[in-house]
Amino acid sequence: MVESIDGERPPADPDAVRERVRRYWDWRAASFQADIGAMPNRQSWLDAYSGAVARLLPGRSAPLRVLDVGSGTGFVAIAFAELGHDVTAVEPAAAMTAIAEREAAAAGVRIDVRTGYADPLPPLPPGFDLVTCRNLLWTLPDPVRALAAWRSVLRPGGAVLVADGMWNTPRQELRLLCTGWRSRAARPVGWRFLAAYRGLRRDLPYYRGLDESAARGLMLRAGYTDPTVLTDLLATDAYEAGTGDGHFLAAAHAA
Repeated sequence: MVESIDGERPPADPDAVRERVRRYWDWRAASFQADIGAMPNRQSWLDAYSGAVARLLPGRSAPLRVLDVGSGTGFVAIAFAELGHDVTAVEPAAAMTAIAEREAAAAGVRIDVRTGYADPLPPLPPGFDLVTCRNLLWTLPDPVRALAAWRSVLRPGGAVLVADGMWNTPRQELRLLCTGWRSRAARPVGWRFLAAYRGLRRDLPYYRGLDESAARGLMLRAGYTDPTVLTDLLATDAYEAGTGDGHFLAAAHAA
């Protein structure tokens, strides 16, 4: 099991941490969407999410009410909308939400995009069937509290679905630096990321990332039941080569 950095001590100022994270991703929005748009493996994610819904909520037919938290430019939200679900997307970076709305329109689907943090959530009507997040937990100052907040908007028997992995190990940071030196296009992203997060890593307990065991533990502490690993649903090409390690898909139910 991957342990958190510094014993999961709470950050001195969670609001300041969230704001610094938001500013970085606001700056990163355009280049992030360029990376997402170039992904050749989108169908792999559609298949994984479709399979996850079938396992987690058997017998439930579309449209489900889905909340995608930390939605970024809408990759997951749009995927679930294309699968026929009623999707609300929450994202704090305004530049990201603007792209998400544009991309949803281009895909011919509707998603309800809200500007707000993963914790605390903006005002939302309860009764969601599913809460999703992709590559988000490592960016949160208190992932247990965030997971508990998401549970509060789920209907009884609803589920949370988490995709994550190991992102910022020393080896990966070295790779990022080396890529920056070799590629002028990649250099601003690599250096800006390291500069933005250098002062944050001690306030983000899973800055290095997390594994399946850590994710299950977080879900249990947040009050979920029967945490389940669904990594077998992830195709080998779900993530680009060199993009993190130890990728997983995990889920749990609200009581």
